[in-house]
Amino acid sequence: MINQEEKNDGTTVDSNQNAVDSQANNEKGPFDGEERLDIDIGQEEKNDQAPSDGKSGFNVKTLIIVALLLLPVIYIVYKTMGNKPAEEQAAAQQQQVDIASFENAARTNPSYENLLNLSNVYINNNMAGKAIEPLERAIALKPNDGIAAYNNLGFAYTIIQQYKKGIEYCQKAVDIDSTFQLAKNNLNWAKSEQEKILNAIKEMDKVPSEQKDAGHYLLQGLNYLKLQEYDKAIEVWKTILVKEPKNVGALNNIGVAYMSMLKYKDAVDTFTKATEADPNDQLSKNNLNWALDEQKKASAPGVAGAAEAKK
Repeated sequence: MINQEEKNDGTTVDSNQNAVDSQANNEKGPFDGEERLDIDIGQEEKNDQAPSDGKSGFNVKTLIIVALLLLPVIYIVYKTMGNKPAEEQAAAQQQQVDIASFENAARTNPSYENLLNLSNVYINNNMAGKAIEPLERAIALKPNDGIAAYNNLGFAYTIIQQYKKGIEYCQKAVDIDSTFQLAKNNLNWAKSEQEKILNAIKEMDKVPSEQKDAGHYLLQGLNYLKLQEYDKAIEVWKTILVKEPKNVGALNNIGVAYMSMLKYKDAVDTFTKATEADPNDQLSKNNLNWALDEQKKASAPGVAGAAEAKK
């Protein structure tokens, strides 16, 4: 049974119900509510399908960006609002103020309720990736009965296409209360999305070797990344580098996989190679700065995993 405190969280949890039905089809990644790069996210989503004939027709830059959408945190490139109509600017500023108020509440009083409410605001504003950190903190406060936080965390991970973690946390919510239908719905959704990726990989494996080009391998590696099979993703992308050692797309994606594994030194080395391969590629520069920042944070004295950051 859900305790009384959890029942009071009902509006927070239930507000995600529409997300199960619609956001699953509409969300593109963790930071779609924040502008990143001048790209057409909608087009990227259309390209994120396994080819049936092995011929790529893929846009390399698109596949790099799609891979980055999987991560809880990425380096953000903000655009100015100067050219937007006044009413759009006002609405955007109001949204920022509203989010800021929840962020301030969670910062000044990091209670389970405030952290949960902040996660819900992030999710409802298409920033599911940003919801992960407050949800992890909320779960630390209620590891045995934080059913709403477990459900929201599973939902957030599924939105950013980290299906294994999405399944894990939705399952924990169901384990706490097997009658919690929303968590059961989200669990089934996460499993369904993961199954699609597994089927896509099977279809791509059937493609004759002579038809597999860089676009094919980029997408195949991306599918492994979605399953958190980082070593396999890296192995696939390195296949591209055998013939194209300066393929910026493959280098960036390999760096992303290393970041997911907390292998910051390897990530820095790989992103550096990408910037050397194309000094004008802004994405490579952003990724390198991101990796350097995370490496510095992880290497700080007293930070858990500092030894790993040096690898």
